[in-house]
Amino acid sequence: MLVQEVISPNIRPLRAIDSALEALTAMVGYGLTALPVVDQTTNRFIGVVTRASAEQHQLTANSVLTIRETQVIVADPGQNVFDAVRLMEKHELTILPVIDDDRSYIGVVERGELNNRIIKLMNFTEYGSLITIHFEERDFTLSKPVRIIEAEGGLILGLSVESPRPRHPFFVVSIKLNITDPARIVASLKRHDYIVDQHTSDDQQDRRYEQRADELMHYLNI
Repeated sequence: MLVQEVISPNIRPLRAIDSALEALTAMVGYGLTALPVVDQTTNRFIGVVTRASAEQHQLTANSVLTIRETQVIVADPGQNVFDAVRLMEKHELTILPVIDDDRSYIGVVERGELNNRIIKLMNFTEYGSLITIHFEERDFTLSKPVRIIEAEGGLILGLSVESPRPRHPFFVVSIKLNITDPARIVASLKRHDYIVDQHTSDDQQDRRYEQRADELMHYLNI
């Protein structure tokens, strides 16, 4: 999936002639902490205004040009969506402007929408069941547990990897399966000494898949 496929269609950029107060009003309406600024005549991308800056200057800045940030992280429409994930995580961004080679504005990727699309791409919201396997770093390999799952008749619909952190020094692999009862697969994995968590497959749990996957995206190192 490419960045151009996850551009948020309903977010309009700020114009150079907009005031700080108009910028703040727009950000409040969208529920965002920043918005791109575009020249209304040439459609050239000319920076980003943050909500903090708009709040600070809402009574004094008649044009967002005076408060915009010009050193901004941007994406190319042909980049992979996981490049966008890396950029937004690394720089703690809530939006990512998308521009072409001539710096013409294409659109903006919004973090919440990006996470939703990645979750769908990974099939976490498909009907089935979810298991997590915890690996010590020295033992981290996916080939063996994948073979065990397939040998037990399971089909992997989606998979994500959470890297070790100081408070949890294990790789955590979340696997979405096509079956509603993974008990046999979990038992087989445990016989091979894997640490496995099984998540009950019911309507309430299915609604939590998206929340869990969204949390995983915060820590995902791809």
